[in-house]
Amino acid sequence: MKSSIRLPNPVQSDWKIAVICPEGSDIANSAVSAGAIAAGEDTLFEAIRQEKIDFDRLLCHESSEKALMKANLGKILGPRGLMPNKKMRTIVTDVVRAIRDSAGAADYREREGVVRLAIGQLGHTPQQLKTNLGAFMTRLKKEVGELAESTPKEIHEVILATTNGPGISLNGKLRNMDDPITEAELSGIM
Repeated sequence: MKSSIRLPNPVQSDWKIAVICPEGSDIANSAVSAGAIAAGEDTLFEAIRQEKIDFDRLLCHESSEKALMKANLGKILGPRGLMPNKKMRTIVTDVVRAIRDSAGAADYREREGVVRLAIGQLGHTPQQLKTNLGAFMTRLKKEVGELAESTPKEIHEVILATTNGPGISLNGKLRNMDDPITEAELSGIM
């Protein structure tokens, strides 16, 4: 399972997005006005072949899907996780909406039964973290429910951790983040 989610309080919002679409078309113009740093087919394909990739996300309008496949850029884009495909919703019909949704989106994937996702930064309040975590858990439960009947469908544990810090298990319901945390609750062994 591999997907992305637009969190209510984005963790990273400075994505550079490029769009593969017909050169000079209304689609290209609307993509640039929506915030894309590059839009087109041949010019973008040539930049990718020269490995001048100065974008973090690559979207493709459905009218340019055949041109993308014909350009044979999978060996360059694939290892970087940039190759557009329908499963990841990066081949789209509405480019402006996709740019808006993709700008604050966070990618996640399941590996060996573990799903990892950054849900916040140090500057986020406890309420923002709670909102992001709730949105992600709702999305994850929906996607787990869509798995095949023969696949086990359980979420055993949720663990919060800083990048290089210890993990804190969230068993049961989330604590009301509006309640003050006492010093006694923070002291002792985890």
